[in-house]
Amino acid sequence: MSRLLSVVLLAAACSHAPSQAPAAAAALPFETVVQRSIPGQSGPTRREVVRDQAAWQATWGSLREGSDLPAEPPTVDFAREMVILAAMETQSCVSRVTIRSVTRADGALVVDLLEAPPAPNCVCITSERPIHVIRLERVDLPERFEVERGVTSCG
Repeated sequence: MSRLLSVVLLAAACSHAPSQAPAAAAALPFETVVQRSIPGQSGPTRREVVRDQAAWQATWGSLREGSDLPAEPPTVDFAREMVILAAMETQSCVSRVTIRSVTRADGALVVDLLEAPPAPNCVCITSERPIHVIRLERVDLPERFEVERGVTSCG
């Protein structure tokens, strides 16, 4: 009888599929709205997700100060889309900020940024403020920005 019970238990254990590992977070596709450095613009570091038109108008207005960006922000359908913005604080010269990816992971929207201020040997006449703005499908999750620091060469 114990042999029969052992066989039944072994068969039951083998019939269950192995547990699935959680799927890796997939990157969400996005479109760059603008990525550039604005000469002479001052301002703090900004990392924001914009999900409504009023906030977008205000955000765009502050981003374009002292630049040749158009007065009206690019059109965004906030019922289906949202905007993510990354801006570095004013830099002494050549620098770049890049939103490299956006993923859903652990109940959050994870924004992967590369901030690359100027190399220590750079000498410039005009300061600038790097910005990167993207448009992507609307996701109503809290956001988390993960930032890597790099360097922009003077060259």
